[in-house]
Amino acid sequence: MCANIKLLQIVTAFILSSISICESANILFLLPIATKSHINIFNSVILGLAERDHNITVVAPLKLKTPLKNVREISPVPFDIVNPAFTSGDPFERRKEGKIGAFLSWNSTFMEGASDMLYRNEEIKELIKTGAGSFDLVVVNAFMNHFVLGIVHKMQAPHMYVATMPALNAQVEKFGLYFPPSFVPCSFAAFSDRMNFKERVVNFVAEHFITVATQLSWVPYLSKLYQDHLGSDVPNTYEIDKNVSLLLMNSHFSLTYPRPLMPDVVEVGGLHTRPSKPLPNDLDEFLSGAKDGFILFSLGSIVQPKDMPVATSKMFLNVFSKLKQRVIWKWDGDLPGEVPANVKVAKWLPQQDILGHPNIKIFITHGGLLSTQEAVFHGVPLIGFPFFADQDLNIIQAEKAGFALSLEINDFTEEMLENAINKILTDDSYNKRVKHLSAIFRDCPMSPLETAIYWVEYIIKHEGAPHPHLKSAVIAHWQCFVVHSNLDNDK
Repeated sequence: MCANIKLLQIVTAFILSSISICESANILFLLPIATKSHINIFNSVILGLAERDHNITVVAPLKLKTPLKNVREISPVPFDIVNPAFTSGDPFERRKEGKIGAFLSWNSTFMEGASDMLYRNEEIKELIKTGAGSFDLVVVNAFMNHFVLGIVHKMQAPHMYVATMPALNAQVEKFGLYFPPSFVPCSFAAFSDRMNFKERVVNFVAEHFITVATQLSWVPYLSKLYQDHLGSDVPNTYEIDKNVSLLLMNSHFSLTYPRPLMPDVVEVGGLHTRPSKPLPNDLDEFLSGAKDGFILFSLGSIVQPKDMPVATSKMFLNVFSKLKQRVIWKWDGDLPGEVPANVKVAKWLPQQDILGHPNIKIFITHGGLLSTQEAVFHGVPLIGFPFFADQDLNIIQAEKAGFALSLEINDFTEEMLENAINKILTDDSYNKRVKHLSAIFRDCPMSPLETAIYWVEYIIKHEGAPHPHLKSAVIAHWQCFVVHSNLDNDK
């Protein structure tokens, strides 16, 4: 009898230890301005938390494909207002302007309209009225969404950020963190971590310019956006961010180079990555029947096929027609000329499921961070045609890591593209290198999503986790600096 009781105690203890017990919490996600790639990152976390029975309220321009009973969704700023801010203009012409030209020509005034839509929305007004005690945590998109901090202040709840790409110094300084520009490349500078003197100077100037512009212009501008609606007595973003709890950063040392981190800045690169699922029948038949393998070609969601010059699309078609491999091409529109028998065109593609197919040989991509992470997760070499933002950096890092080749979209020839394809097909080092990197990328004690959920629940459990062992003493010096900067601006 005693032996049976002892066995029952052991089994019970094992079962209880295997169950993660977490009380249901009320969590508010604020990302009224977000691209589709941003939303993909956040949706991974939202769905993961919803599965753990948390009650989620999401403010975003797009809603979940399948509504969930414990997820309330509010879309005060329609996606057709947000999207043109990132897709306006011909990306092929913007590429010719260069990074500086594209940066200087970018118009941020749409944020004023977005802020008005947000704060005039009846559901948001009702949300603000509920005030303190409504939520246990507020999660904010770290990119271009600081005008929502007025809502954070009204909620009087802990808040944290999610950066959908490696953060800049302007974003991490509030955590007492500084990324040395001598070996951490700026997201908008296409350098490696082995920079020469000239590259280090350029990298330093780029980081310093962004940080100063953020401190003296950008953040005060965003503060005013919510103060105009909620009152001038609402603290500016610097004051509100004194109590920020955590930053989850969509980066991984294997892809974006090692960088110094504080305990409250956590890498969760690859949040959205997952094993492949079965393909629709028509796609599966086309790709599984590719005895010589196939190539995936997609330029993401921001670059629109209609903008591609006819001469450029013809070059792609001509090169693809010469291949033994099949090509699956994400394209929304008509192509100039006859589509070769080995090419299949589709308006939408389940990218991760295709990347996980055993017959895939190459992924021709724009070099977006999410696409690059998916390619590494599934072990697929790249040919990159970067357009803007961090895409040059992503492709250069992949090229230096030995699993990619880079081409210029406005200055390549059929011969160059054909040579790049054949080089990756015939030189097994590209495939071996990306498979090795995939093993490194996947090898972690918890998945990126599990890590993100752990830290979200940690912040909730410890009511913002203000304990000094998580916070750097440097933060006090940063707060002192920004207070003096704001006083100077007020004069």
